[in-house]
Amino acid sequence: MKRFARISFAVFVFTVCYCISLHAQVTNGNSGVIDVDTALMPKPVPVPPPVYVMDTVGFTTLESGLKFKIIQHGTGTRHPQVNDHIEMHIHVHIKDSVMFDSRKMNNNKPVPFQVQEPTYRGDPIEGFMQLVAGDSALIRLPVDSILKQGKQVMPGMKEGDVQEYDMVLVSVMSDTDYKKDQSEKTSRQRVIDENNLKAYFQAHNIEAKRTESGIYYTVDKKGKGELVKPGQYASVNYTGRLLGESRAFDSNTDPEFRHVEPYAVNVGAGGVIKGWDEALTLYKKGGRGTIYIPSYLAYGSQDRSPTIPPNSILVFDIEIVKVMEQDGYDDKQIQKYLADKKISAKKTSSGLYYTILKDGEGRKPLRGEKVLVRYTGTFMDGKKFDSNVEAAAPFTFTLGERQVIPAWDEAFTLLKKGTKATLFIPSGLAYGRQASAVVPANAILLFDVELVDIQKHD
Repeated sequence: MKRFARISFAVFVFTVCYCISLHAQVTNGNSGVIDVDTALMPKPVPVPPPVYVMDTVGFTTLESGLKFKIIQHGTGTRHPQVNDHIEMHIHVHIKDSVMFDSRKMNNNKPVPFQVQEPTYRGDPIEGFMQLVAGDSALIRLPVDSILKQGKQVMPGMKEGDVQEYDMVLVSVMSDTDYKKDQSEKTSRQRVIDENNLKAYFQAHNIEAKRTESGIYYTVDKKGKGELVKPGQYASVNYTGRLLGESRAFDSNTDPEFRHVEPYAVNVGAGGVIKGWDEALTLYKKGGRGTIYIPSYLAYGSQDRSPTIPPNSILVFDIEIVKVMEQDGYDDKQIQKYLADKKISAKKTSSGLYYTILKDGEGRKPLRGEKVLVRYTGTFMDGKKFDSNVEAAAPFTFTLGERQVIPAWDEAFTLLKKGTKATLFIPSGLAYGRQASAVVPANAILLFDVELVDIQKHD
């Protein structure tokens, strides 16, 4: 069960939304049966679609160039500020091409997110911050202004287009008030969930153990060895359902859900709902049982309809198929990647994999010497996170001085001057469990590198 988090509007729209092509279907009034007389009749002249006309009256232009117009004033008094939590109905389109419609895509419910700093001039968030709760408004963003700043645009956007946001700001709440409100709601929901679970156990004659956090669980098979620990990878078979229902909403053992394979969880890393991170530590390898997760440790008030309504207690039948340490999991993932890509790579005793793309003619550097490097870093899915290939000068560091990740200190002692290579780096030789804005915790990293030059000891 993957985690569902609140995200910024910019990320929400540009990663979740897809352009929707509008099309019409012409049907025959005779249910597809055309008689001879009808077939011989003159064909009607096609009527062209209505021409989209852009309204230009009544707009306010911000310093960044973003234009907005309030259609109807609301009764709110607070303008959204950075870190505030807002909800809105929003319809994003370019002319007649709809890119996102919250009413259709979010079950007619407003989209919630936390306001973040605008990331570029003309960011729609600048327009949102001009409104108050109850305002309906129209915001315009020329695609040209996005392209000029080197920002990524969605497929189908082109120069000269104007992206429009028809929106209604439903609510605005400070981060402090939001957290207080959520805490009060959670406290009330805890009591409700606890009562519902106890009633369910009594009605079904179930003897379940309770953790301090409120999770209930049963053990059908104990398994062997030690309990699963945070930081380990657990491969899990599971079937999930709502409390009191027999039909599953997800399963990796039922072919109906089309992902019949154990689910690998980095326990305690926050990649799954809180209830799972805790519950998996209650079982051993080979262990099997049922976990009952109260809503506040699952998806809380988030509506994941139609499968998981707000404040749902979730029940999972689970089996711990395998338990691995982080380095073992990483090694397995790298080996699979190399096999899938048909790449032949060497492995060092530390667990680093590398392959030589072009062998250099110079010597190998020694620890304590400075090396000049060109590089491009990607994740296993191919997404680039860093590169200095187009920088004015190569990156320079001293070997063995811990100025870089451990894998780099090792890898460049294996390469000659002029060598081009690819490094496949397990997370333990990269940033480990330390996460950053660019690299998530426990990330396996790939680097295409070139050892440009070596500078001898001073």
